[in-house]
Amino acid sequence: MAPKFVSRDTFARFIAGVTGGHELYGHQTQEGGPPHIVRTSPGDITLGTARAVEPVKAFVCPPREDLGECFDGEPVPDTPLLALVGLTNCDLQALKVLDEVFLGGDVKDPYYEKRRQNLLIISMDCTEPRDVCFCTFFGEQPYPEDGYDLNLSPLSNGEQGYLVEAGSDKGRELLAAQQGLADATDAQLRQRQQQRTQATRKVDQQAAEAGLGNIEEIAEKLRKSKEEDAEFWHTHANKCVECGACNFICPACHCFLRVDAAERGEFKRFKNWDSCQYPAFARVAGGANPRSRRTERLQNRFEKKFDFLPSTINRWGCTGCGRCTEACAGDIDIREVLKDILLS
Repeated sequence: MAPKFVSRDTFARFIAGVTGGHELYGHQTQEGGPPHIVRTSPGDITLGTARAVEPVKAFVCPPREDLGECFDGEPVPDTPLLALVGLTNCDLQALKVLDEVFLGGDVKDPYYEKRRQNLLIISMDCTEPRDVCFCTFFGEQPYPEDGYDLNLSPLSNGEQGYLVEAGSDKGRELLAAQQGLADATDAQLRQRQQQRTQATRKVDQQAAEAGLGNIEEIAEKLRKSKEEDAEFWHTHANKCVECGACNFICPACHCFLRVDAAERGEFKRFKNWDSCQYPAFARVAGGANPRSRRTERLQNRFEKKFDFLPSTINRWGCTGCGRCTEACAGDIDIREVLKDILLS
């Protein structure tokens, strides 16, 4: 199906048409700040120029999830149909990691599976990537090529309307059901390509200025620097305040802790987000802690993203969104750590 054109004036009506029956979450920007994905209505969506603050994982595996009371044969509760408007390619790549973790093994997570089945993804191109973005380091680009139902390409940041492209059977059905949409013109398609090329060049330049070169040898160099106890690990780890923000804001981090608790006189089990930067993350029941030092925990974080996951599911555990750099209270820039690994 050819890309369609939606004018700025009809954008809200278009969003209402394709998201009918769904709880709608979309971009909202205020005073030039980064967009947030919030519960909204079609007329209140204001697409930003890059990814939102919130990671997509918050909508498919929430920070605290009630797993029930009986555990044995208890049905998975219904989850609402959910439409997310404004996801960018870094989040779509993170969803592929989460899908492998929660759906790719012998046992599937039924809670995650239900949410994924009920999710409508309306993604968008990044037209002005944030200064911390470096997705091209991983061979990606600041616009989606797959993993979405519908993708929006704002023309002149939406001032000249949007190109809409379907990327799934569900998306093609929704797009075909919208009346009166014209095919994108050759001039509009060229404008989209020019915008994509410009955004890609910006991210390429940012990655180069951060000292990020060839990623292919990173796993080997990571292991080597860890074995040699390279000084840069201690330098970065000494800035860590063990808050877990880097893990919680990362769209691909997925560690969790199951907690049994009494609530209102009933016994319940919950699944909570967990952080590998917490001092007790690796502690076992007998009290031993194989990663009691901050340096060891920082190394484990990078080992998981750049060695373990690529070797087990053939995907990087980082998508280059830069959220962790913005969130870090200790001012640790993931690009600086990666550069030190590559130079070691």
